[in-house]
Amino acid sequence: MIKALVVDDEPNARESFTNILKSVFPEVVLLGEAESVEEAFLQIEKLSPNVVFLDIKMGDGTGFDLLRRYQKVPFKVVFITAFDEFAIEAIKFSACDYLLKPINTNELRQTLERLKASLNMEEDLQLKIQAFLNNLDTINIAQKKIVLKTSDSIHLVNLGNIIRCEADTNYTWVYTLDQPKLLISKPLKHFEELLDEYGFFRVHQSHLVNLNYFSRIDKIDGGILILNDNTPIPIAVRKRDTLYQLLENL
Repeated sequence: MIKALVVDDEPNARESFTNILKSVFPEVVLLGEAESVEEAFLQIEKLSPNVVFLDIKMGDGTGFDLLRRYQKVPFKVVFITAFDEFAIEAIKFSACDYLLKPINTNELRQTLERLKASLNMEEDLQLKIQAFLNNLDTINIAQKKIVLKTSDSIHLVNLGNIIRCEADTNYTWVYTLDQPKLLISKPLKHFEELLDEYGFFRVHQSHLVNLNYFSRIDKIDGGILILNDNTPIPIAVRKRDTLYQLLENL
């Protein structure tokens, strides 16, 4: 059962969101509301919610300040925010849940389904929060953390340690510097959208590569990209010109 606390410093936003929960999702037990970091901390101590819907920016600080008060966060977090590119980047890398204002009912329904399925996965929560807070505090892109979940484990990986990703139907193999390849239940498009701005490029339908590991291009069979570990990656014809432009700027 989801036992929720809603934290937002805007009374109208709180009212709108709680009305949606009460009218559309009566299975969610709404324990209470808070309008500040300090009030949220006290309400959490008093009510023990297992899910906190947490606004990012509040009058006395941020939702991040609330999370930093805990050595071990005792609840699931769903961030509620207007568009904030930096915060959303950190959230996506850590695989945390978030909802954009104004709240979309279908997106909220999907989020609640994920929460119901994962309420008892405490180790999953702690790694996500660890990754999220690290990414907020880290400017160096290579040192940012990304959460990767396989069928039986969860991994915290430095973004700069990902060498390449390879499609396997609706799954993706992720190859890193310091551990065996990981099979992730996400399509390659997910990683392309997540990593495109951080030095990764989809050179082929089945291959996304970190261009920091580029070694050379062999002009055979239409073009083969060779990585530092001598892995050959085919280059799609339609990707060739864009790839050459990117490599010129490395």
